[in-house]
Amino acid sequence: MKIELSDLMEWDERYRLKFVNSLSGYKGVHLIGTQNKNKETNLAIFNSIVHIGSSPPLIGFIMRPLTVERNTYNNIKETRYYTINHVHKSFLKKAHYTSAKFPTDVSEFEACNLTPEYSNSFSAPFVGESTIKLGLKLIDDKEIQVNGTRLIIGEVQEVFIDENYIEEDGQIDLALSNDVCVTGLNQYSSVNKFKNIPYARVEEAPNFKQKERPDNVVFDDETQTYNANLLPYGTNIGAPSIQASGVSTWINTSVTSFNHTFKNKIELIKSDYQALINEYEINDMLYKADMSFEPIVGKVYHLYFSDKKGKNFLSLIPPSSWKMEHIGSYVLNNDKTWKKVIDES
Repeated sequence: MKIELSDLMEWDERYRLKFVNSLSGYKGVHLIGTQNKNKETNLAIFNSIVHIGSSPPLIGFIMRPLTVERNTYNNIKETRYYTINHVHKSFLKKAHYTSAKFPTDVSEFEACNLTPEYSNSFSAPFVGESTIKLGLKLIDDKEIQVNGTRLIIGEVQEVFIDENYIEEDGQIDLALSNDVCVTGLNQYSSVNKFKNIPYARVEEAPNFKQKERPDNVVFDDETQTYNANLLPYGTNIGAPSIQASGVSTWINTSVTSFNHTFKNKIELIKSDYQALINEYEINDMLYKADMSFEPIVGKVYHLYFSDKKGKNFLSLIPPSSWKMEHIGSYVLNNDKTWKKVIDES
């Protein structure tokens, strides 16, 4: 399939946006925290963080054109300080919704129930939930004239990180921190460490023309796994040779059917696993919420965004009776697990 520039430009704008944004592959997901001189905070999700240099330590990110009000940009220009915070699975949904168009006077920290944290030597807010966070000072602001975007370059002033993430050679294992990455605008994936390859030196380069494995070793280059146990035929040296026969069509059809069945079973397992994760997240959220009463099994309760105490809270009051920001309605089962229900009003 070949796609020309002229084809791209004829596509629906939103479809083209997601497609082109995915072309660059997986990208890191980060929250940039800022505040203005009046100490009003702002938090925004970015997927354009890029390494600029190590000496001095410089990191850049792309800011969209200033055709509308950009609080992140305005705050950085005003104070020259900002933070970059890694996003982990535990608060991904909250981080994602910082991209919503909240009113200027509403902080995304408050709206998305994320915790602003401050260093004694740094004015911009960090994200308390993040275990890898950087404080930066604005060094350069360059306009990319071809489309009006801006490259914002900052010098790292301080880093907060769990020391267990740092490997012996100085690299950071992002899989341990449960970092996430993104393709397009909202398709998130897990970060998994795959393989360490030594620093590339000419004198140590392997002979790539020589086979790494003998022909009789069954290795799938796409998944980087040994998959002999998944194949519908013998693969060892003593296995019967595969020869064409009168039943070859039947065999091919059966193998296709087997693969289809096997794939469906895998998808079912994935679906069950995701449902289990969703159930855990709901119960984790409910049991961490403030409640001033002992819930009764079978009764519906309503969860609302954080009150002045800084935590979500559970209430008997239905969302139609007041203007508190409603998260959802839930019922407690006999096994002490919570289940989301249709809101009662």
